Amino acid sequence: MRVVAYADVRTVAVREVPDAMLEAETDALVRITSTALCGTDLHMYDGRTGAEPGLVFGHEPLGVVEQVGSAVQTVRPGTRVVIPTHLFCGTCVLCARGLSAACLRARAEGPGAAYGYAGMGPYRGAQADLLRVPWADANCVPVPGEPGDGYEPARFGWPAVRG
Repeated sequence: MRVVAYADVRTVAVREVPDAMLEAETDALVRITSTALCGTDLHMYDGRTGAEPGLVFGHEPLGVVEQVGSAVQTVRPGTRVVIPTHLFCGTCVLCARGLSAACLRARAEGPGAAYGYAGMGPYRGAQADLLRVPWADANCVPVPGEPGDGYEPARFGWPAVRG
């Protein structure tokens, strides 16, 4: 699959990488239709974060679920979803208290994890064809509509590169 990856300070590249795959029974695979570029991506692009070459940018995506693990209950293939910036288990003590950005299970090195951000876990970003979404029941939020409709933001980022 194609991704937009950090190459060096102020340099990104479209690269071919192995397709995202389900790794746990609680995962979903989402075909990305839109994703955000935000200030956190610019911090990495400008070389202010210690990002390593190959890090895939992007978070806050919209997409359509393509595949789900056997334990996923809230979404099915064909469900249109939005995915939060950070990822979380939804069940640890901090998630249960509404502090999902400080999830204790998403990153072994400490609380909190994010898609495609230096030092925030092993999770690829969403400037990609497919995104593996751990704990899909917590991280895939169903939304109405179809890709490309009035709910879809203006085409930017990876979907614009892809055409």
